[in-house]
Amino acid sequence: MKTQYVAVAACMICPINIIHAAGLDRSDQSIAAFLEPNNYAELSLAVLDADIKGEVQYKEFVSELGVNDFSTGNLSNREFIAKFALKFQPYSNISTGVIYEQPFNTDISYKYSPVLADGSTIDIESADVEFKSHNLTGLVGYQPNLHWNFYTGLSLQSFKGNLTVSGQQYDALNGYDAKFKTDDALGWLVGISYQLPQYALKTSLTYRSKIKHKNSTSESTLYSNGPFTLTPNADTTIETPQSINFDFQTAISATNLIYGNLRWVNWQNFVIQPPQFNAVLDYAAALNPEYSELANLNLIDYKKDQWSGKFGFAHQFNPTYIAGLEYIWDNGTGNPASTINSSDGYRGIGLGTYININSNNFIAAGIYYLKFLKPTIAPTTSTSQIAGLSTVGDNDAMLYGLKLDHRF
Repeated sequence: MKTQYVAVAACMICPINIIHAAGLDRSDQSIAAFLEPNNYAELSLAVLDADIKGEVQYKEFVSELGVNDFSTGNLSNREFIAKFALKFQPYSNISTGVIYEQPFNTDISYKYSPVLADGSTIDIESADVEFKSHNLTGLVGYQPNLHWNFYTGLSLQSFKGNLTVSGQQYDALNGYDAKFKTDDALGWLVGISYQLPQYALKTSLTYRSKIKHKNSTSESTLYSNGPFTLTPNADTTIETPQSINFDFQTAISATNLIYGNLRWVNWQNFVIQPPQFNAVLDYAAALNPEYSELANLNLIDYKKDQWSGKFGFAHQFNPTYIAGLEYIWDNGTGNPASTINSSDGYRGIGLGTYININSNNFIAAGIYYLKFLKPTIAPTTSTSQIAGLSTVGDNDAMLYGLKLDHRF
């Protein structure tokens, strides 16, 4: 019976798998709850506190104004994210379930307005970038025997966002604003799981499709004579990326278990490019040839795909208490340092506990420390990115999670 207790530990470190990952990724989109035995429900909550700083580019220009403080301040707002899952086993070989999560999000807000010698301030650059998604996934699984589970499902996803940049540092993009209204679209998933309950062995391989959105978009910018509406309503095609998850766990003794995850996300094909954004860049290049590099710039894109993973060890101290240690990593997307890409992957470690309140109710709590890896610094002469950074700080974050499980 001890093996049955330790088997639940695989998903208890970081009760909700949310991290400051590559691209807009905020969840590993795990379907682990759907693979739990019998009828099952869980609610997960997490808080991410990140300290992400750097120094602006063109410090020589700013210093001519008598400014010596080039820090952006903290670029990341505190994030609160939730996940809910409900699984039913109406028949011995048929399972159904639903999972709600927020897989793709970002919330960046900063304003670099240093104080001049005369006590006044100057708006060098500021930005507000927020994108949000909500996923509701319905699943159905077929279990021909105790070991195999074949499952598939549909995901209804909403996606919206807004981006505003202003200040002298943005030059041609000073005052650019884009709002992407909420769009709902469908995607699908398919997967397979194999398990040996007597050894707490469980593996799963899950593929999620990309989801194509057409977000109604309004764009405006600032010219010499004031605000100018570029388009009040035009569609922007945004495809949230396809992904593959591989999960495994196995007991190595009656009270010890190891587990892990490997995740691939196709960020290299992800682009956000509003309809009139290139027109703004072409206008800038026509006024000043030094902006010619901007002609091929996308508002948001990524250089390479994301690979991330984790490996953990859990130990059962008694039938009601399990504790564990977990190592996580993310390789980033290869983008140069900027205010919207202040890290390029991370390494982290997590601690967690899992408490069996009674035979049907469980509670898990976890804490992570993340150390962000520094992206490359683009030359200050390059205009082929938005709001580059000249240096990146020793950025890190703390992640706190809580999960409630119920079997019925």
